[in-house]
Amino acid sequence: MRGWTPPGLPSRVRPMRILVVQHDKEDPAGVVGERIAARGATLVPVLPPAGESLPDGPEGFDGLILMGGPQCAADDAGHPYFGRLHKMVRRFHDAGRPILGICLGSQIIARSFGKPVYRNKVTEIGFCPVELTEAGQADPIFSGFGRALRPMQWHEDTFDLPDEATRLATNEAALNQAYRIGRSTYAVQFHPEVDREMVRAWAKSAKADDALAGRLESEMKDHLAAAEHLGRTIGERWADLIERHGQRSAA
Repeated sequence: MRGWTPPGLPSRVRPMRILVVQHDKEDPAGVVGERIAARGATLVPVLPPAGESLPDGPEGFDGLILMGGPQCAADDAGHPYFGRLHKMVRRFHDAGRPILGICLGSQIIARSFGKPVYRNKVTEIGFCPVELTEAGQADPIFSGFGRALRPMQWHEDTFDLPDEATRLATNEAALNQAYRIGRSTYAVQFHPEVDREMVRAWAKSAKADDALAGRLESEMKDHLAAAEHLGRTIGERWADLIERHGQRSAA
């Protein structure tokens, strides 16, 4: 691809190249992507709902980020690109290229591993409590945060945990808040990528009433700084996974 060093060279002598699948122009990689880009990575966004094409697999990329969006991950008829996306996710995973799925992205990964997505019993919107499991507290992405997190949420759907997965975080509203498959495929139901402008843009897009908009503003005062720190840490540590994968590939 244009401007990219051939894949035979190890990642430590060329910039990381990360495919970012966006399902909505208002949900970019945000503070997670900022930290990855600060490591010298090139983020390559693609917006399939706007007709932009997905690659067949991981060739030319060191990692994959699957962002959130308003789509239902179970609606294949309404989103014909999902079938191609599921195959692409499995090819990244099978090649050992790190994956990070966020909100809708976590649901797409679950579907790529054969599990259903369906309407949750409650809708989570706002900075909601999430608890790391013992596995989550020991995980290299989440270690050091203690047990309690308060990340941004905006979702109606949930999913069954893939058979191969380890649950990393949970809460009463949605059992599967974060999970890992293998060593380098990660998924979070919450939104670690958000900043203040992004939250406000979502509220405006969703035509949030005054009560919800006011609650989000209040919660951002209390929780946004910690949530952004979580997002930047996830980006930094996920980039570490990519560098370690590159070193293994070059060995």
